[in-house]
Amino acid sequence: MTVTIGLFVAIWNKISLTQMNQSKKRKRTLPFDKSKQIAFIDEFIIINQAGETMVFLSHCTHLGCKINQTNNSKLVCPCHGSEYDLDGQVIKGPAYKNLRAVNFEISENSSQIEIEN
Repeated sequence: MTVTIGLFVAIWNKISLTQMNQSKKRKRTLPFDKSKQIAFIDEFIIINQAGETMVFLSHCTHLGCKINQTNNSKLVCPCHGSEYDLDGQVIKGPAYKNLRAVNFEISENSSQIEIEN
């Protein structure tokens, strides 16, 4: 019985800590250049196309390698060759999940972008 209670407490603590860590969102302010179609900054990919901006985490959904290159308007993972379109959708595996979009806000003068992840 004591082992069961101890196991339950350990699992509960792990779940609680995970939930607390996920609720702590970080905000990062980075330089922003709307004229640049694709920018790789820190752990983010900033895409500007057709007058719209999107921001994705730069980690490949296959094994987490950092995506830092393009080829013919495709985002390419340097580790295993997964490819994503500029909307973050997988177009070639081994990745099978789309890139994770993150919330952002562009400053009034469009010189900075504040990204929340």
